[in-house]
Amino acid sequence: MKKYLTTGFKILVSAVLVGYVVSSVDIRKVIEISRNIEYSYIFFAIFLLIVNYFFSALRWFYLNLDGKVSFIYMLKLYFIGTFFNNFLPTSIGGDGYKIYKLGQKLGSTTHAFTATFLERFIGMLTLILLSVYGFFVFSSSDILFMLFSIFGLILSFIVFLVYYPKFSFKPPRLEKVFGILDKIHDSFKRYYKFPKILVISFGLSFLVQFASIFAQYYIFKSIGISIPVDFSLFAFPLIFISGYAIPSLNGIGSQDFLYTTFFQQVGVLAEFAVSASIFYHILRLAVSLIGGFFYVNEK
Repeated sequence: MKKYLTTGFKILVSAVLVGYVVSSVDIRKVIEISRNIEYSYIFFAIFLLIVNYFFSALRWFYLNLDGKVSFIYMLKLYFIGTFFNNFLPTSIGGDGYKIYKLGQKLGSTTHAFTATFLERFIGMLTLILLSVYGFFVFSSSDILFMLFSIFGLILSFIVFLVYYPKFSFKPPRLEKVFGILDKIHDSFKRYYKFPKILVISFGLSFLVQFASIFAQYYIFKSIGISIPVDFSLFAFPLIFISGYAIPSLNGIGSQDFLYTTFFQQVGVLAEFAVSASIFYHILRLAVSLIGGFFYVNEK
């Protein structure tokens, strides 16, 4: 029941935000902008989105310490997870499917969870670094508070890795919970022996994020808007991070609201920001259909 209420709430938030954005722009102008796009930039944005998913899957592949699974299989699984994100309540909803299928192959759901979590965690850390750079370019105390909050969560995770084994007080009633934590912690400990893999994964994360950032940058170019590159390196990662804090259905509504909010700071009219956001939704959906093809053909 709680799951359905949460999903319903996210759908409601998406609907409210979409309603707010639609009411604040001239729809006729949005349609006019959409009719005058430069398709060469759109095709390049599609290419960059595919590159983004390719390097994301490669990062995930490196973080799978168990072997047993080919890169091609994990690439297909990554696209399928992206496809499922279209229908699940959050932008990481497809991770559950990826963990389940990879866990079947590895014989360990815990190890599959660890690799998938670290893939997301390293990506988030990269986004924060890019956003911190942006903070020094476009200072804002509210943004700084949010970045410090996320940094606090990351620090908490590191404390868990370092100090959890020393936590001896484990109430009997929570024995099952601590049993799960023991398995997760043991799975994370395996990476202590492979720092090179973490360094490679971190490097791949920058390729992942740059592909995502410039895909959105060229979507704006397709409608005749040139966003300053330094502002792009600041705004797009921060919009993605902010999306985690706003409950929505795969970014619908929240992304559109954040686009209009952020890009007004560099003189972009709301109608252009909304047009760019709509195209980004459509292109992500189109590229994710590759995952739908893989899913249908694995049956």
